[in-house]
Amino acid sequence: MSRDVVIERLDLADTQAIRIAVLRRGTPATTAVYDGDDLPTTVHIGARRNGVVVATSTWILAAWPHDPALPAVQLRGMAVDDSLQGTGIGRRLVDAGINHARDAGASIVWAKARDSAMSFYERCGFRVVGEQFTEPASGMPHHLVVREVS
Repeated sequence: MSRDVVIERLDLADTQAIRIAVLRRGTPATTAVYDGDDLPTTVHIGARRNGVVVATSTWILAAWPHDPALPAVQLRGMAVDDSLQGTGIGRRLVDAGINHARDAGASIVWAKARDSAMSFYERCGFRVVGEQFTEPASGMPHHLVVREVS
C-alpha cells in the first residue's frame, strides 16, 4: 500500500492537519507548531497519497541533551494517519530523515518518543535512553530515543 505514497519535503503549513489529527487527538491543544519549526535549517518530510498529506515528520538541528557537543538532529512531529500505520510509510519518513541528518553532518538523530509508539522507534533502529517523562503538550508518557547516523 505504501507504494502509492510519495515521500517529499513539505511546507510547515502542510504538516498541521495531520499533526493535529494524530498527535493532538484527545488533548486540549488546537495547534501543533513546535519551537524551531520555521527555522531555515528545519526540514519537514512528509507523505502524500492522492495529493493529501497522510504523514509528516520534522527534522531540526538540535543538541542531544546527553551530549550537547555531538552534532545532532531531532525528529519531531512524527505522525502517520491511523489508517496507514503499519504500512511502512513511517519507516520511509525515518529513512528520508536519516539521509537528511547525514547530509547535515549529524552523528545522531534523537526524539522524544511517545511510549505508545516505542516499538516503532525500536524497529527503526532507535534505542531508549533515560527514564520516562510526561511531555507537557500532550500529557502523555515519553522516553528519549537515539539512533546513530551511519
